[in-house]
Amino acid sequence: MTTSPRVAIKTLGCKLNQYESEQIREDFEAMGFSAVAFDDEAEVYLINSCTVTHRTDRDARRLARQARRRSPSAMIIVTGCYAQMQPEVLEALEVVDLIAPNERKSELAAAAVEWLSSRGISCTPGEAVRDPERLVSRFPDNTRAFVQVQTGCDAECAYCIITKARGPSRSMGPEAAVRQARLLAESGHPEVVLVGIHLGMYGQDLPDKPTLDDLVRMICAIEPLRRLRLSSIEPREVTRGIVEMVCAGGSALDGGGEPACAGKLCRHLHIPLQSGCDATLGRMGRPYDAAFYRELVERIAAREPRVSIGADVLVGFPGETDQEFAATLDLVRELPLSYLHVFTYSERPGTRAAEMPDPVNPEVRKQRTHLLRAISEENARQFAARMVGERLEVVVETPRDEAGRLTGISDNYLRVHLEGPDLPVGSLVAVNVTAAIEGEVSGSLALPR
Repeated sequence: MTTSPRVAIKTLGCKLNQYESEQIREDFEAMGFSAVAFDDEAEVYLINSCTVTHRTDRDARRLARQARRRSPSAMIIVTGCYAQMQPEVLEALEVVDLIAPNERKSELAAAAVEWLSSRGISCTPGEAVRDPERLVSRFPDNTRAFVQVQTGCDAECAYCIITKARGPSRSMGPEAAVRQARLLAESGHPEVVLVGIHLGMYGQDLPDKPTLDDLVRMICAIEPLRRLRLSSIEPREVTRGIVEMVCAGGSALDGGGEPACAGKLCRHLHIPLQSGCDATLGRMGRPYDAAFYRELVERIAAREPRVSIGADVLVGFPGETDQEFAATLDLVRELPLSYLHVFTYSERPGTRAAEMPDPVNPEVRKQRTHLLRAISEENARQFAARMVGERLEVVVETPRDEAGRLTGISDNYLRVHLEGPDLPVGSLVAVNVTAAIEGEVSGSLALPR
């Protein structure tokens, strides 16, 4: 009896990496591999790396060493942005067999087959025929599925290395994007998320220059699609059309709204802020000021208070004084933000910021990070408390826990604990919210959609 060789894939970093890891997994399965957990024994270990911070770099190196200790004879592959930017560091570990930049991700399964064959291990191609466009058929471990509709970036933020790691902005054609979303919806995923490095620039490199607004309407029109979410969008790219569609997202529960998107587009926007100080924003190379950001967020919240608005904040950027950081604190305290993703500035070689004077003391960076995370926790508590008495649409993500509750995520990005009858993971249900605690809510089952 022939046993299929095994591949174990570990994904670090962004949602684009998660989508590309699923592409890679399906490439390997078409070649005859069985996918296993990264902690299991395997013939091939693949790390899809990130290089946003020193921590993600360190994680990639640690995982490569762990895989080598677990299976001394296995093939170790590192791909992704860390492999793209610092291949010499990975080479020096002397545990990695193949270091592959982002543009070679589609070749990794074939490279693994050749490597194993040279060592007497053969692969029998799987019965499934791989989609020629490398569209993903499913995300087996998630209720949520990702569609990478854009990659790369043309912006020039002083702190970011991803523009070099991912290259210029490139978009998936709208027909392929709709086909990919339909494929995932038909496979049973209750929620599809559109992702990109610079999502708001979607379509500007394509011949007809379709916009993100256009694409959202096209995907919302897919009959089997039940819920669509947008990942991060830059402040100046949050159009009035996007705002209207997001604010109409819960209308299926209330009756009404834009026909294509009502009840499908999640009431959730993630809009990076980075700093609440204009001087800091200028040094960062960000193309807006604090007043613009304030007006945008307040306008969205006034239009629909149940929309969850999240923000990225970067702490400890070179030259950030106490007064500049205080301006950020004041802004995030005053705005109706439901949560923050707080990042501590990490020097990235090759960026303009790495050469800037007046670095902030690492301990000061850490203290400022703690302050902002405390504000984020308070914002999350306040937002959850405002949802008591509301009816939210929830995707069930986990089976019953020891307390007999199901857990899911609402369209406006709240973790919801649900009492009531047993429901399969992936169910899309309406929940009457009865209580809030520590930024999460609980409730009882209303009428399912």
